[in-house]
Amino acid sequence: MAFLALMVWAGLGIQFYISTLKYLAEGRTFAGGILQLLSFFTIEVNILIALALTLILVKPLSTWGRFFSKPPVLTVFAFYITIVGLIYQVILRKQFHLHGLFKFADDIFHIACPILFVLFWLLFVLKTNIKWSKVFTWLIYPLIYFFYILIRGAISGYYPYNFLDAHKIGYRQIAVNFVLLLSVFLIIGTIFIAISRLLKQKPPL
Repeated sequence: MAFLALMVWAGLGIQFYISTLKYLAEGRTFAGGILQLLSFFTIEVNILIALALTLILVKPLSTWGRFFSKPPVLTVFAFYITIVGLIYQVILRKQFHLHGLFKFADDIFHIACPILFVLFWLLFVLKTNIKWSKVFTWLIYPLIYFFYILIRGAISGYYPYNFLDAHKIGYRQIAVNFVLLLSVFLIIGTIFIAISRLLKQKPPL
């Protein structure tokens, strides 16, 4: 757990440093560069995971430590980071040719963290009898994120992902992509709930 937390924090530190320099070189402001980075679903989920693991380790009895220790919370994080990994491998990987520190941080966010955190969830998180309807609650955050990106993009012209870029593909294609993504979220979320219910009688290692 400590290794994963440190690895993700290191990846985030590297990503913010090199991306901020890149954005400044492109003429953006420092605040604009930070906001752009925080607009990536990948970055947001990795921050949540790093923060959760850190508080569980450092302050397990604090309000936030207890909150992040809850099996349903860790389950939804495992769900979100799985989506991050899958979408990157299926849609985004061929669109980018990264090198150096950019590739190093990218591999942490999209390969190492998804694999290691899901393994952590499978092996060490107590499985609870999560209601099937919980999958719809888990969609609230992605839905808020989706509409935030569209509104922010319409105002600023910046979109974090090509498949959500209204300037390039138009709102009709975005509507199609939205339905497809929503279906993926529903399927993967349901799978995590099914695994939780299947393994609820087995204590973690």
